Amino acid sequence: MSGKRIYFIFLSFTLIWNILIVFGPFFAGSGGLTGYLSSFSYSFFSVTCHQIDNRSFHFLGEKLSVCSRCSSVYWAFLFSVIIYPFFKGFNNVKLPSLWILLVPGFIVFLDAAFDFLNVMNNTFVSRAVTGALIGFVLPFYLIPGFFNFSNELSSYFKKNYQSKGNKE
Repeated sequence: MSGKRIYFIFLSFTLIWNILIVFGPFFAGSGGLTGYLSSFSYSFFSVTCHQIDNRSFHFLGEKLSVCSRCSSVYWAFLFSVIIYPFFKGFNNVKLPSLWILLVPGFIVFLDAAFDFLNVMNNTFVSRAVTGALIGFVLPFYLIPGFFNFSNELSSYFKKNYQSKGNKE
């Protein structure tokens, strides 16, 4: 599979994920299929996010399906996926230095840990900014990983299934 195709599959899933975040508030209070979409959105994200109202961005008077930190992670992730090919191209399989991932991850950890331990309360802004930091760097690891995985899978199937077809 071409790098461009793999990238657009990755981008498509990222777009769908981000659209689901606004389904909750956009369809809130409606019945039928749209009401189901709203409920599904909140339920789907409740597995990974606390969805506390005062820690969430709001849209059309309703909280988003995820909190401010998660929203920022996903939006920055989407932004980074969109700009990725301009910096790395479509076929990049090289991962950046691990430090570029660890530093924002550690900042998120400190923000959450200090709040949990009552050392320093985090704020709406600190949660949003730390979420955006980690969300922005993640695609630079996940997209090459997705490319590598796809290439390995393709090689495996070519090796194991084309050779069997030739032997019979």
